[in-house]
Amino acid sequence: MTRNCLTLIIASLFVGSQLSAAAPTVTSVYPPGIQQGTTSTVKMSGSWTSWPVKIDGEFPEGLTVKTHEDAGVLEVTVAVNLPSGPYYFRIYDAEGASPLIPIIVGAVNEIQEEEPNAKPGEWKTIELPTVVNGQLKESGDVDIFGLNLKAGEKVTLMVTANNILGSPMDGILQVADERGFVVAQNDDERNIDPQLSFIAAKDGVYQVRLFAFPTTPNSSIGFSAAATYIYRITASKDKFLDYCLPLVKSAEMTTVKPMGIGFSDEQLDVGVALNGHLSVVGIPGSVAINDFDGAVAVLTAKNAEAAVTEVSVPVSLSGVLKTKAEEHMVLLKNQTKDSSLFIKAYARTIGFPTDPIIQIKDAAGVVLFTQDDLSRTERDPEFSYKIPADGDYQLTIRDLHRQGGERYAYRVDVQPTTAAVKMSVDRGELLKKNENLLIPLTVERTGGFNKEMLVEVKGLPEGMTAIAAKSEASGDSAKKVQVVLKGEPQEFSGPVTIVGSYEGGSIEAHYLVKNSALTRNRFWLTVLPAAAE
Repeated sequence: MTRNCLTLIIASLFVGSQLSAAAPTVTSVYPPGIQQGTTSTVKMSGSWTSWPVKIDGEFPEGLTVKTHEDAGVLEVTVAVNLPSGPYYFRIYDAEGASPLIPIIVGAVNEIQEEEPNAKPGEWKTIELPTVVNGQLKESGDVDIFGLNLKAGEKVTLMVTANNILGSPMDGILQVADERGFVVAQNDDERNIDPQLSFIAAKDGVYQVRLFAFPTTPNSSIGFSAAATYIYRITASKDKFLDYCLPLVKSAEMTTVKPMGIGFSDEQLDVGVALNGHLSVVGIPGSVAINDFDGAVAVLTAKNAEAAVTEVSVPVSLSGVLKTKAEEHMVLLKNQTKDSSLFIKAYARTIGFPTDPIIQIKDAAGVVLFTQDDLSRTERDPEFSYKIPADGDYQLTIRDLHRQGGERYAYRVDVQPTTAAVKMSVDRGELLKKNENLLIPLTVERTGGFNKEMLVEVKGLPEGMTAIAAKSEASGDSAKKVQVVLKGEPQEFSGPVTIVGSYEGGSIEAHYLVKNSALTRNRFWLTVLPAAAE
């Protein structure tokens, strides 16, 4: 006698999470990037029951990923005009799906580091601009390459490792002169990935060094390494796209100002943004850019001679705190007593070193409210503020530690506090055998949202149903709810969607892709084939 033996997996798809059974896993991909207009092979590390596996991805035209005849190898083809930046896919088979895997498309020459390269006479000099793909494989490993520079040349070096790629490394980036003296160093610039710019003081060959410690500290005091310590170093002296101003785009905007090396009065066409990223063909670097439903403004330092910037809500404010102790200010016009504003800052969460502090002042400049960190681990402030009286109010932004520089950028969104609801899947995979699958979800209600919400699953295979859950307006289920999957479907592997419906609207549950600002609403469901008892 047989019966369906169900193993159901819904993947929240966090890089590095563990799946049971024989679902595919991917621990790393090398090289992690590929140049526009080329075809290359990449080698995956991980496990899978058999080869070839299937590939799922929301690929734009101009990007194809196929399995190679060699196990664990993928063939990636990128069109010459495909915007640079990260693209995500997963591998799957009848037993499950891997987490989302990033592959980064680059705009300039891509090379792979060659070992040995840690000692004088071993490392090689590279031409700029170039992206170096590498691995810190063995404990104590230091990867070095040389740059032949003229006095006065400015170079930018950006490491992509833990950020986006999920490498478990906390990299340290150094530049040394011909005598070996360190002339520039950076640790955590883009979250825990380093980035630096320096100007060559004299003609000569400069050493670029990269080493790392583990992201999870251990008892070792030495440099750390592992096969998963994969990185990219983007190196450029002519042009480099770091970010843009403003940091968001509105429906009315057509261009933004590029920031980095080699840009003056150029403007970038926001219509070419793809996969949430904006890039320029032939120029290294790309920037994430989001849409904003409202006005957009770029702020500069307070100036006694300049008119105060006046804005209306909703508005998204972008700026760069270029000097120490610099402060930016706007005037929020015609606010109404007892109305509420929701204010949210973005800096550390989008890869800038800025630690924003926001103040609300009255029209005379008297401080009414101050907000620094959201929590001990989240440095970007977020709060609601109730207007105490009719009138105009000042909103000021500065760095908590009075630091500044070309990368001390920020974004602050100011919107009316409105009733809203979000729903997300808890971290980790969900696994059940021979029983119903319970899917726990977190419900976040803001702005006084107090409607009942029915939670359902769409896209289920034939033979499987979902027992809908109700998130009540108050009580425990207002914050936590669980959906139950049951039935005896046939073998299935594919995406499903979790939907919450309420009077006047609906939402889809989401998960945040680890090491990325990317969110996804498609979850992967696998039903294993029936097994004999």
